[in-house]
Amino acid sequence: MQATSHITLAYSVMVVDVKVSFVSTYRCAKCGKTYENETVPPNDGCGGRIDIELDIESLKDVMDKTTLVNREAGLWKYFEFLPLTKRESIVTLGEGNTALLESKRLAEKMHLKHLFLKDETTNPSGSFKDRPICVGISRALEDGVKTVAAASSGNAAASMSTYAARAGLEAMVFVPENAPAGKLIHLRTLGANVFRVKKEKEGVDPTTTLLKDACDQLNWVPCPSFGPFNCFQYEGTKSLAYEISEQMNWKPPDWILFPTGSGGLMSGTMKGFSEFEQMGLIDEIPRPVVVQPEGCAPIVRAFKEEQPPLDIKPWDSNETIAGGLADPFPWDGDAALKHLKAEDGQAVSVPDPLIEKYLLELGKLEGIFAEPSGVAALAGLELLVDDGTIDSSDRVVVPITGSGFKDLATPDRLTPDVRVITASVKDLKTALAKRK
Repeated sequence: MQATSHITLAYSVMVVDVKVSFVSTYRCAKCGKTYENETVPPNDGCGGRIDIELDIESLKDVMDKTTLVNREAGLWKYFEFLPLTKRESIVTLGEGNTALLESKRLAEKMHLKHLFLKDETTNPSGSFKDRPICVGISRALEDGVKTVAAASSGNAAASMSTYAARAGLEAMVFVPENAPAGKLIHLRTLGANVFRVKKEKEGVDPTTTLLKDACDQLNWVPCPSFGPFNCFQYEGTKSLAYEISEQMNWKPPDWILFPTGSGGLMSGTMKGFSEFEQMGLIDEIPRPVVVQPEGCAPIVRAFKEEQPPLDIKPWDSNETIAGGLADPFPWDGDAALKHLKAEDGQAVSVPDPLIEKYLLELGKLEGIFAEPSGVAALAGLELLVDDGTIDSSDRVVVPITGSGFKDLATPDRLTPDVRVITASVKDLKTALAKRK
């Protein structure tokens, strides 16, 4: 494993008076060290993620389907499943409660009878990252933190900056040198301190390198979408599984396909399904699929080569149109591999042209404007339907994870130029006749 997987971060955690009622254990997935709520840090510096285990039996005494259904919709209806101690710590902008849309035209084109699209583009900052990050920032506020920091290709940074602004915290953001201009504008408008970081070595993410060093030396608290940097934010992604379970009347799909970078979306969501199954709220867990671009597919390779979960080989490049998935070192890949094995999942890599195809297909056929990273799982779905892995009668859910407004350059390149005509029907007819 590369050196950047070893994290030595400084932090300060304020002791609180009330314990999280339904957390039973905080245990590092790598070194095995355990913590109490009063002592648990965002990470323990060994490079592993501190896994948070719930007291399921106690939760069963206070939580059932009726209780959940009767609560106000949104991520925070699942407060008891999350690592906060006080409701007044919640920092929210109305995240969660995104639509689960039954596809018609795209499903027909893909020869599927039951395709559902979970539209995460409608979250406050435009991506699913709001689910984990709002929890991470809420916990930071509860712990008395003043400055939070993130390394991101754009979406996690935008989310952290959004919630930091809402909470009144200072936000420090490190992005790749080639981050899309639209994402940088978003970050700057939110008041974040933004730094583009140059790549110096293939296979090493300079933004995470700087993040760990800066947090170590400047006493900032990391809040990116990587579990080994911040265990609290990781828990927020579980809400995606909770919502899908409710929206499908407590009968989750046969398959759920995830566009995957570091592995946090997939593993966090599957943890949510597992918790709901343990609670007796659902009877089965869907089979997961990790979908990565061919230009950066370390988890897919690790799955096919049966690499040890805690020793995934880093990818040696990150050249792909799906910049949000270009994570050469998958920080939550260990958890992703464990869920793939436990739930008989699949992993597939997809070429950029197929990702581009579904960016346009999703827009034209379903009216959803998404970025390349947000549609990559649809490309994987095509491959698995074609090879017979997924049957036409299977119930399938695909999260559409990020808004197309995050990367306007790609759809601009893929779509025809807008013609200029005079205000005459004759010119209009001529222009119509020239359409491709």
